[in-house]
Amino acid sequence: MQVFVEDWSARYGSPYLVSLDDGSTGVAAELIEDGSELRSHAPIGGPADRLAFVDGVRRMEATMYLSDGDAFAHGIAGSHACGAAIVDGPARMAIDHARVARLAIFGAGVTTGLPPVDGFSWRSSSVADTEPDAPLNELQTRMRQQEGILAEELASDGRLVIVDGPLSFVRSRDLPVVGHIKTHRRVLLAPGAHQKVPGLRAGERTSLFTLGSDRYSCYLRLASPGESAGPWSGIVRIEIPQSAGLAEAIHTADSVAATLPRYAGIPWRDPRAPQNLQPVGALERHLQHSLGDSRLAARAVRAAVAELRRRTEDAA
Repeated sequence: MQVFVEDWSARYGSPYLVSLDDGSTGVAAELIEDGSELRSHAPIGGPADRLAFVDGVRRMEATMYLSDGDAFAHGIAGSHACGAAIVDGPARMAIDHARVARLAIFGAGVTTGLPPVDGFSWRSSSVADTEPDAPLNELQTRMRQQEGILAEELASDGRLVIVDGPLSFVRSRDLPVVGHIKTHRRVLLAPGAHQKVPGLRAGERTSLFTLGSDRYSCYLRLASPGESAGPWSGIVRIEIPQSAGLAEAIHTADSVAATLPRYAGIPWRDPRAPQNLQPVGALERHLQHSLGDSRLAARAVRAAVAELRRRTEDAA
């Protein structure tokens, strides 16, 4: 019996959330690169030198309710931002393309506009779902959609784009965009193959496997685990579009494996190291700052709601 301590700070939970007792057979993914055997691949070639790391942040700033006496809807006021860390060579990185949006989102298919207050303004939106967390889920979806749009723009410029998260919101399958997934939530491979993944050494990746009908994927170890860290410490999963063909996907996987370990997070800088990449950590801090002071944002929402009520009463 061995005991391990997770490298991530406890406030971020664990990056390995897989339960091997959940009844999953792990047969949804088919090994595609090395026949039916999962193998490890050492890095081939040099790292890519024209990169863009794309990520987003979101923040719920106030909880709201909309009621006319008969109908009732949950709502939120929130903001999201996305941007990119642009890398041109190992010593040059710049944060660019930051985009901020503020929204007032209500559920149950209803909506209302909030008047602008003190430099704050909100776009109104609605979702049909009546669940209390539906508006927050919509805010998350809006953020991910903007990430996908920005990733496609940067990839069209010839950069290898690393999106922090899966490729679910990247619409084009013909651009060099790669998903980078830090947290493992389910078994994707057959149990025997899944158990081999922790045997990767730093910089090595597994064989590619299919993920649905549009993506290939593989596991990659960014850095060697610490002395007491768990077997999956430092392992991420990457996603690659299938559209360019298997040979090109293998080339992209090799390039990513040769590139990402040099950007692995540093423990004393990032509580989610090494999986949270250094450019992504810097980008997250910049984007959080771009959202402004959360207390001022919440105060502005209250002032806007008060103004809306005054206007409604005056019109009655």
